[in-house]
Amino acid sequence: MKFNVLQYLPQNTKIRVNERLRKELFYKKTVTEWSKTLKVHLKNMSRYMNGKRPIPIKVLIELINFKKININSLQNEIEIKIDKGGKYLKIGPFIEINEQWVYVSELINGDGHITPDFWCICFINNNKILIRYVKNFFLSLGIKLPQMYLVKRDDANFLTIRSSLLAHILNKILDVAVGKKNEINIPEFIISDKNLSIAAVRGAFDAEGSVTFTGSRRISISSNSRQWVLQLKRILESLRISSTIIEEKSKREKPIYRLLIYSKTNLVRFRDTIRPLHSKRIKKLNEIINNYTRNPSRWLHKKVLLSIKNGNERKRDIAKNLNQKLVITGSNINWLKKKEYIEPYQKIYTNKGSFHKYKLTQQGEEYLNKSLSFFD
Repeated sequence: MKFNVLQYLPQNTKIRVNERLRKELFYKKTVTEWSKTLKVHLKNMSRYMNGKRPIPIKVLIELINFKKININSLQNEIEIKIDKGGKYLKIGPFIEINEQWVYVSELINGDGHITPDFWCICFINNNKILIRYVKNFFLSLGIKLPQMYLVKRDDANFLTIRSSLLAHILNKILDVAVGKKNEINIPEFIISDKNLSIAAVRGAFDAEGSVTFTGSRRISISSNSRQWVLQLKRILESLRISSTIIEEKSKREKPIYRLLIYSKTNLVRFRDTIRPLHSKRIKKLNEIINNYTRNPSRWLHKKVLLSIKNGNERKRDIAKNLNQKLVITGSNINWLKKKEYIEPYQKIYTNKGSFHKYKLTQQGEEYLNKSLSFFD
């Protein structure tokens, strides 16, 4: 969908045009005549006409309306910046909001923000593929490397893009949040377009999604924005992907809303339709789908408990005994440890690393004994 960015930019926006376009814009009138017509100081008008000073957006729009200029003739012929600082960007006046724009906007809505002064766009994530994608997207728009900087930390990477112009476009057209996020909104033109809405869910999942092996096999998208989660559910319904929303309030200042997707049919449809890019999550999602059975998750937990009780005390031995993927066994072990049904009692060091041996706790014995008939 095409948008005229000139309609969304603030009054302190400056437009730089080349000599050919200036002659076309200011054709058939003298500096004095244009000064009176546009009600601009004579000295400033002279600077706009000879190219020594960029044209304020208000003056350019009045000039376009007065001369009834076809705005399409300005496409890729203008350079824009906001205020005195920053860098000019050759963009517009029309931009095509495509799947890339929508995907990046929802990534930032989930894991980033625009600073309150509109000076920077921030994206915070620990997945290198997503960081690279966002970086390349802004480079494709004409942002230069010196306008971006990346801070790497153990928990996450902080990518900052210095462009007030793109910050305004993302906020005014795509509703990317400014400052501390409260409610997040997906514009209606995105929801009503199938390809754009898929890109929105992809961005939301890659930013705020998770894949769960234990307890139940599911994927989820979590946020403190109820509106955002409801809009994502609405999109999924249009794609025939069933989902449910739960609200968590326990020990929280604000409730967390979780969009949950269960069942192999929905998981496969989500993977094949949404096509997430987050490398770790898509790997986990494929693991769930490829190893999906109709057995309830508690059945897997108790099989792990039985395997430990029968002498398989290492994760690798348990996985081999159950003919199960290591990642799934590890997820079940983590769940059982969290519930205090098992505990590590010995750590073995080798020249390749280390591993734990596990044993059942009294609670684990009771949990298993209560349901031995389950396996009969």
